Amino acid sequence: MTRKAVFFFLLMLLAHIAHVFEEVWGRFWILSRLGLGGFLAVNWILISIPVAVFYFILRQKRWAYQLGLIYAGVMGVQGLGHNVATLVTGRYFGGYAGGFSGLALMVISWPLVRFLLKERPRREEAASEIKQAAP
Repeated sequence: MTRKAVFFFLLMLLAHIAHVFEEVWGRFWILSRLGLGGFLAVNWILISIPVAVFYFILRQKRWAYQLGLIYAGVMGVQGLGHNVATLVTGRYFGGYAGGFSGLALMVISWPLVRFLLKERPRREEAASEIKQAAP
């Protein structure tokens, strides 16, 4: 994985963490339903998954690149969703907080998707690795 791809994946993880902080600060509407502890517990899981995926991307696992692409795409759409919802409803505090970091999620997701698509191992490469690993 190139340095640029690593940089953008780490940047996405940082933006994801900043997004959670912004949602807490802005009292994202779901906080009233889950409570702060429940919200943070769910987000701990949702951040742990891409950290694990990143580890396997570094180990060149094809399936991890696929999951990384899904993660980048979902985070970009989530950032867009927060901004659209804030603009449509006019509510940030106690509403759809997360728009500022949502902008970062949108901006970072596109180059990350591009790098992951460019660098993911091809099927032929993955098949040859499996054959070489077999006894």
